[in-house]
Amino acid sequence: MSSVKLKIINRKVKMQTKNKTLADEMFEHANIINNASRTANLYGKLFALQEMQIYVLSEIKKVKEQLEREDK
Repeated sequence: MSSVKLKIINRKVKMQTKNKTLADEMFEHANIINNASRTANLYGKLFALQEMQIYVLSEIKKVKEQLEREDK
């Protein structure tokens, strides 16, 4: 291949990758994984808190029922 064709090919490749290096791409992937992990962790905490809320509400209901029986 002539050097002109190689320069054109190199320019197209650079335009497609927008000068991203392998390290840049790996960094982006690591950030994506980190964000997904953080999101999953937050959903796990939310689920645990909702379960706790259900338990606390059922205990409150039981205590109120006991108080009503005591008042009668």
